[in-house]
Amino acid sequence: MTDGRADSRARRAPLPGGPQPARLAALVAAAAFAALALAGPAAAVYRPGDDWRHVESTLEAINRTPPKVPVVYLLGGSAARECITTEPAWRAQIKRFGGGRVRAFNLGSSSQAFKHSLRIVRAAPDVPTLVLIGLNVGRYTSIPPKSSALPAPSGGSRSARAAAVYDSHRFHKGQQLSDAAKRELVRKWLRVKYPRFKKRYAGNAAVLRKLIAACQERGFHPVLVELPLNVRIVRHSWDGARKRYRRGARAAAEAAGIPYVNFVGRIGLKSSDFVDLSHFVESGRAKYQRRLSRVVVTRLKQYGLAP
Repeated sequence: MTDGRADSRARRAPLPGGPQPARLAALVAAAAFAALALAGPAAAVYRPGDDWRHVESTLEAINRTPPKVPVVYLLGGSAARECITTEPAWRAQIKRFGGGRVRAFNLGSSSQAFKHSLRIVRAAPDVPTLVLIGLNVGRYTSIPPKSSALPAPSGGSRSARAAAVYDSHRFHKGQQLSDAAKRELVRKWLRVKYPRFKKRYAGNAAVLRKLIAACQERGFHPVLVELPLNVRIVRHSWDGARKRYRRGARAAAEAAGIPYVNFVGRIGLKSSDFVDLSHFVESGRAKYQRRLSRVVVTRLKQYGLAP
């Protein structure tokens, strides 16, 4: 199964011109925002393109006002997007574990290729930064895009989107597939995706090495991190692909003198923590984030970025 679902790539429509439509749009946006505020957290709904829009808006905001504390980025596809509870909760947990004040951002987004991650790193502000580069089989099945430009988020107008509550989570408790359906996804991946993995592995592995180099050229600290996998269902079925990319990633990490971290098999994950094979529901997010926060604190201290 790929790390991410297909999202529409249509560009956002411009707002209608003229003072009257603009005023009307502002009133509509304000009313929508008020309604969502009254509705509370339940009003937050993931919409296709929201994750890429979050990447875009985050980069705009932190370049406009660069943080005065260390920054932590998590990069990867939709599996990465689903493995953090919320950014504020993640930051608070890092501080509670001894990492001090940081600005931690989950920039995981649907079908994010290593080349897209490279663009994010190059667009980030010049501040002390830890970059968590998420790895899984899905990051090696995509065709490396010719351009590193980020995909244009789909959806409606900027005003309408500004009124919506952003929710990075597309998947929730109660949506889990049965274990039988999950096992069928394992077999389907072997039939459909494994041939693509073999064909595209070398190209993606080369871009990963460029991504690591770009981080270090900026003075950032990259860390390779294994993203979630439903090992209880996949078991040894994907060993060929997993061993190959992990062997290459370890070699790249050793050559660059950076950490490669894999704790997925040591945090008590169950099949019920996943909606499928790689995307968490709430219980999985809590387990993964807790260990990831400890990894972040360890590296912040190692690189002199923590109190």
